[in-house]
Amino acid sequence: MVAVIPDEDPSLEPAVHIHSHDERVIPYEIMRWFMEQVAEQVERCRLAFEQGAPEAVE
Repeated sequence: MVAVIPDEDPSLEPAVHIHSHDERVIPYEIMRWFMEQVAEQVERCRLAFEQGAPEAVE
């Protein structure tokens, strides 16, 4: 599972990609934790973009 957070353009929406050849079950708590991490990264990227330093976000 990968979160793609477009830090070059804050108007683009983040996306979650799940790469698998077969069905996977992701427990709710894991998905919730992952999405909290994604939300925090989105905020950092958008803040850095607003401050004019998108390359500073890792």
